[in-house]
Amino acid sequence: MKNFIFYFVSSLCWCLMAGCSIDSANPSATYSLEKEKVLITDDRFLIGVIAEKNEKGGWQDILPKALYYEFTLKQKGKQEDYTQDKGEIKATILPDKDLKKASIDVLGSNIFTEKNSTYGHQLSINGFDQSKTGKLVLSYYVGAQTSNNKMPLAPSDEQLKKLLNVAKDGEMVLYRNHKEIARYDLKPLKSVTKGTK
Repeated sequence: MKNFIFYFVSSLCWCLMAGCSIDSANPSATYSLEKEKVLITDDRFLIGVIAEKNEKGGWQDILPKALYYEFTLKQKGKQEDYTQDKGEIKATILPDKDLKKASIDVLGSNIFTEKNSTYGHQLSINGFDQSKTGKLVLSYYVGAQTSNNKMPLAPSDEQLKKLLNVAKDGEMVLYRNHKEIARYDLKPLKSVTKGTK
């Protein structure tokens, strides 16, 4: 009986370990950065709207502007290694000193830090369902077009152009399950190693 219990527990542990290894993503399953698009936009179809409660308790839309990054990524490995990525992949822009300075000069803060609650940002991933190519979008809000209690008004287009002019001075970093899996220099669109710039 003891032998049976031992074999049963061993088999159960083995099955659990096998299940975990199937669910965990292949750490070498990375992406190549094929194309990018960077612009300042107020297109609600690209960056959406932000909802805010008004004085009457109802909801109203705030129309924002955003520094919009759109990246076309291609899976470098087998598609089955990426099955969970839509829920696990995160990304951020790490600004170089010129981009960070422009953000502070134009907006009064570094919009690329996680601690920045004044403006906020959003991330979305589309595609990869039928092919190995998809799009990752990062939108960093730079202000609203109408007065509200949630977000400052956007600076003038002339001021925002100063931010756009240096928007590629930095790196885009990809994370899977909070672990860095790749980073890309935004100017040559090349993969770089952490700490090489």
